[in-house]
Amino acid sequence: MKFSEEVHFVVNQMNQLSSKETFEILKLRSEVFVEEQICIYLDPDDSDIDAQHMRALTADNELLAYSRIYLDEHWHIGRISTNSKSRGMGIGKAIVAKAVNYCKFENNSLPIEMSAQVYLTDFYLASGFEPIGSMYLEDGIPHLKMRYQV
Repeated sequence: MKFSEEVHFVVNQMNQLSSKETFEILKLRSEVFVEEQICIYLDPDDSDIDAQHMRALTADNELLAYSRIYLDEHWHIGRISTNSKSRGMGIGKAIVAKAVNYCKFENNSLPIEMSAQVYLTDFYLASGFEPIGSMYLEDGIPHLKMRYQV
């Protein structure tokens, strides 16, 4: 099943989000990373303050998926999460593509990297990312550093 064309993607800085929008983002991230994956870690973190927060929303502004984008010496895409009822519709793939396009539009000369959970390697390979380095544990979950290959 493909997601509806009524889904729209919005990018905001933290200070542009309402308290309700911030709550919905943090709730989704907790549902996915803390409850589903049983991963205890500090969320939010300091990267949230200066990050761009990309949301996939329904016409009624229901949060379907989320991604965080921030810049230091290169672009970072992370905290990619899709609510459980929206999975299998292509929204995860779409938000990754939108995040990559955002980075390329803002500054195409910098690499785009992510810390990807190993079980999602094929998903990110299909999105244009390649592993760099070896597997490592992050918050008790196997991860790979991956870089987008233009």
